[in-house]
Amino acid sequence: MRRDRRGTRRWPALLLVALLATTALLGCEGKQEEPVATDPVEIAHADEPTVESTPRDEWRKGVMPYLYQIDPQWSDADYAGGKFAKTGCGPTALSMVYVYLTGNTDLDPVQMAEFSTEGGYATDGEGSSWTLMSEGAAELGLSGSMIYATADAMRESLEAGNPVVCVMNPGTFTEIGHFIVIERLGADGKAVVHDSNSVGRSMRTWDLELICSEAAAAWSLSAAEG
Repeated sequence: MRRDRRGTRRWPALLLVALLATTALLGCEGKQEEPVATDPVEIAHADEPTVESTPRDEWRKGVMPYLYQIDPQWSDADYAGGKFAKTGCGPTALSMVYVYLTGNTDLDPVQMAEFSTEGGYATDGEGSSWTLMSEGAAELGLSGSMIYATADAMRESLEAGNPVVCVMNPGTFTEIGHFIVIERLGADGKAVVHDSNSVGRSMRTWDLELICSEAAAAWSLSAAEG
């Protein structure tokens, strides 16, 4: 009987050791210094307007279309190991910038997702690699330069006519991670945002300081020279 009681007392200690080992493992896997992908989860709004992307026949250079990954015309497409409505923020953001800077109409969000997949920028189960906004953009005749996620750096880019793509940390725009586009500064000096996951968040302007406080990274996009 004495031996059984000693054996019983060992189990809590063994379980604690196993639990600590598992926690350490998960911590190592989740602690990436530079995340390579983003997979957004929508923050719901009860008053969210009807989703309607800008029609392709209205796309033209210098006017950024509003395109939504949650648009029913492509929301159920497969991308990066999930449905486009959940994983398609990267290609949708780049599609909007591509139209704005070039005037080309050949790459809607799903076609851009195909480009991303073929180029190795889609990360299975996680969304899009950050390199889609630099190396991927370069393949499309664009220049994507990473900038500091500060209000001054973003303002400088926007005032030069170069839209900014941001990867957002959990907060106002996402619960996990999300690409958004800042088209320009509005008349009120705030950011005109194109959020592919929300019509409501796209139909208002935002303080640059708020965006910077939640941004993990930012890129200034322009048409490549020559």
